Amino acid sequence: MHLNKYSELVERLENEEFEQVELGADVYQQLLAIYLYQNKLADAKLLWMRVPGKLKEDKELMQLNLLNIALQNNNYADFFRNIKYEWSERVKSPVEDLLNKQREELFKLMGSAYVSIYQHNLLELSLMSEDELKHACAALNWTEELDGDRVILKPKVQEAPPTRGNDDQLLKLTEFVTFLEN
Repeated sequence: MHLNKYSELVERLENEEFEQVELGADVYQQLLAIYLYQNKLADAKLLWMRVPGKLKEDKELMQLNLLNIALQNNNYADFFRNIKYEWSERVKSPVEDLLNKQREELFKLMGSAYVSIYQHNLLELSLMSEDELKHACAALNWTEELDGDRVILKPKVQEAPPTRGNDDQLLKLTEFVTFLEN
């Protein structure tokens, strides 16, 4: 996904916010959703603080703020729980893009942090259906094993970045010290 996807819309909405005295909740909803998608969490937090008090009672704005709080706290469980909402057409596209981006990030994190994870734990965390999870794991070349009646998912082993040998580093250090002494 391309982060500049909504740049023109953000610019227009920000100009609207600066030029108009009273705005409807729809402008704030769109702007907040796009800030979340673009991972501009500080901008989203500041926008929430600028939202007039009477508009903060808007259910969709409150839901978007809950997403922002979950993202700020790196709380995937709350994020995926709060994103399950009937979004209006104004914010549906950026919220769906945000969901896909966060799921990609979750799988990347799980793939680098764990050698294996029980399927039910990942289902609980991501709030995906079993079919969605199987499709996502297959796309990432994850393998499955059975542990009794429970499924264990094993991420594809990441190749470690090439490291220099200790002898090479010691040789470089010796050359540097010799250079400094002369």
